[in-house]
Amino acid sequence: MFRNILFDWSGTLCDDLSLTLQATNYVISRYGLPELDRAAFRAEFQLPYPAYYSWKTPGVPIEELEEHYRHILNSPEAVPVTVLPHARAFLDFCKARGIRCFILSSMDSHAFARQSRELGVYDYFEGIHTGILNKEAHIHTLLARHGLRAADTAFIGDMQHDMKAAHAAGVCAIGVLTGYNNAAQLHEAEPDFVVPHLGMLQQLMQRSAPFPPPGNTITLHSLSFECRLGVPEEERATPQPVRADVSLVPPVPFSEMNDDISRSIDYDALSRDLIALAQAEPTCLLETLARKLADACVAHGALSATVVLHKYALPATASVSAEATSP
Repeated sequence: MFRNILFDWSGTLCDDLSLTLQATNYVISRYGLPELDRAAFRAEFQLPYPAYYSWKTPGVPIEELEEHYRHILNSPEAVPVTVLPHARAFLDFCKARGIRCFILSSMDSHAFARQSRELGVYDYFEGIHTGILNKEAHIHTLLARHGLRAADTAFIGDMQHDMKAAHAAGVCAIGVLTGYNNAAQLHEAEPDFVVPHLGMLQQLMQRSAPFPPPGNTITLHSLSFECRLGVPEEERATPQPVRADVSLVPPVPFSEMNDDISRSIDYDALSRDLIALAQAEPTCLLETLARKLADACVAHGALSATVVLHKYALPATASVSAEATSP
């Protein structure tokens, strides 16, 4: 498990590729160049951006190009920037496990601050290093300033220069395919590994994480609620009583929680979410519901969870149960 993660911004945590393409097409069209489609832009765009635009529009001052570019960024017609799928959940995953998070991005500092605050993710980061055109040089400064060991650190990015920066500092280089470089381009920079999105990386980290020592578990005994459950339609028509025993492995050992609930699991909030999930829609199989609830526990930050559901369906038995473990 990494103790520290450095994140690129564009294409890694936020989706601004469409906006960048829109602005780039506006810029190059000012100089009589044909507009690019998404595939062509991804194939040729590289950072640092002054070198790209110098190649694309030779002889044009970068200040002039930036003025055209900002015209689109500040326009009401600008394509909105969004948080990428799985990004917020991955940041929550890091927060729950005490993983220190940092930004290392060439994005303009003011633009990053505005976008990250509007998207509600600014406060996830302990340190923010933006406007960095030479990441290979600056990553050493970042590590030293925050006291990070390279062996405990990963840099996640979507472009070749992110991978090169990681290699320059001896940190793990993780490529994601949600941004500007395609898989072939990323592999040219020899990342340690590539994932399609941050959700897949979260799954891999959960599976490889060392578990807390025996005895470090949290158990919800006999969580009781009613929900519509059963194979026959007439059985699902009326809510019936169900009992759940939920066993959770927390994200860190009890000895490292330091009386801080953010390093544990809020089982009050979890119990309410589990009941709401069970009551959201009818379910045919007890087994299906058990698995849904176990997965929900992991989404709340548990390293693993076992859910045993009991229903009172047969007159000759105390209960019928199904057990599911996630992941």
